[in-house]
Amino acid sequence: NLAMQDLQDRNETLFHRLLVDNIVELAPIVYTPTVGKVCQHFGDNFRRGRGMYFSSKDKGEMSAMTYNWHAKDIQIVVVTDGSRILGLGDLGANGM
Repeated sequence: NLAMQDLQDRNETLFHRLLVDNIVELAPIVYTPTVGKVCQHFGDNFRRGRGMYFSSKDKGEMSAMTYNWHAKDIQIVVVTDGSRILGLGDLGANGM
C-alpha cells in the first residue's frame, strides 16, 4: 500500500506504532497476499533505498561500496540468494 509506504518514508516510528496498534486491520495490507504483489512490482514503485545490494561481482569491493553509507550503527545484515521469496521465484535485483 503506497500510503503506508509514504508514512514509513516520513516517520518510521509512527509507521510501526500504527502497525502494532492496528495489526488485525493492517496485516492484510502489509503481509501475504499483498506483500507478494509488492515484491513483484517493487522496481516499479521504488521510492528510496533502505539497504544496500551486493552481487557476487562486487567481491573485494565491500569497503569501497559502504564507505559513504549514511548509517554507521548497522544492527542487522540479511544475506540471501533471493531465489525463493514467498515462493514467487527469483525476482532478481528488481524484486524485493
